[in-house]
Amino acid sequence: MSHLPDDTGRDKEAAARVGVIAGLVDVGICVVSVVASNSAVLLADALKTFLEFIALLLSWLAIRRVNRGNAHQFDYGIGKLENLSGLLVGILMILCLLIILGNAIRNFISPAHVAGVGLWVGVADQIIYLGINSFLYWRSRRAAEREHSPAMAAQGRLLVSRAAANAFILLALILSMSLSRYHWAMYLDPCASLLIGVSLLLAAFGTFSSSVYDLLDRTLEEQHQFLILRELAGHFDDYEALHGIRSRRAGNRVYVEIFLEFDPRKTVAEVQQIINQIIQSLQSKIPNSHVSVALADRPPA
Repeated sequence: MSHLPDDTGRDKEAAARVGVIAGLVDVGICVVSVVASNSAVLLADALKTFLEFIALLLSWLAIRRVNRGNAHQFDYGIGKLENLSGLLVGILMILCLLIILGNAIRNFISPAHVAGVGLWVGVADQIIYLGINSFLYWRSRRAAEREHSPAMAAQGRLLVSRAAANAFILLALILSMSLSRYHWAMYLDPCASLLIGVSLLLAAFGTFSSSVYDLLDRTLEEQHQFLILRELAGHFDDYEALHGIRSRRAGNRVYVEIFLEFDPRKTVAEVQQIINQIIQSLQSKIPNSHVSVALADRPPA
């Protein structure tokens, strides 16, 4: 049996790798724009971009490690690992928020007009990466919906927050430069930084709530339990008795165990055919599911 990464794993790794490369280039451009200007919002953007790059890098390394892993190391997928990566993304977002808040407070205390060639570098950077991050978000969202992957969903949330930040920072820079003749315009930079911090806070909350919830082993949703019961009702005449159903969700995976008693006069081939029908039907209806049917004995009188 081959344990090489399938097309899904390669697609996830490729999408993550593109995000890492784009993030690294963005970090370099942001550093240049900060050095060549005195813009508070560009400094906040550089710090945020660097931490986002670290988050994307860790997500890519986790996916790459699984795709390059030994044959039996990850037989049950990477649901927990992906959720932990999502939690780490949330932690890094909180770090970004704290840094941005500190920088904004400092610039409120000592305000100054933005100036320097770095502002034009920053404007160009925001325009380019607004397009790049929007494309990568669309790509990650499709992958997350197709594969039910917490890591790709977390990366998608990160990318959409970056694209929104690009648009907002671009607007803030243009306003600061065009309104520099007014004294109150000095506060546009720190105000923009605070709003970026708020967007990160909301994104971090969403990442934490989703990842922590998926890390917990829990029973299936009512709609999926109903699907299982309806499937068994459709095979009511094929088995003698139902002795129990156990189901749980672990990460992005669903596990269902069904215990059935069959007529002892049925052949093994007949029983196996019924079991295969139940398994295939349920796994086609419940995404990312693993269904097993066990034979149960008649309880003693």
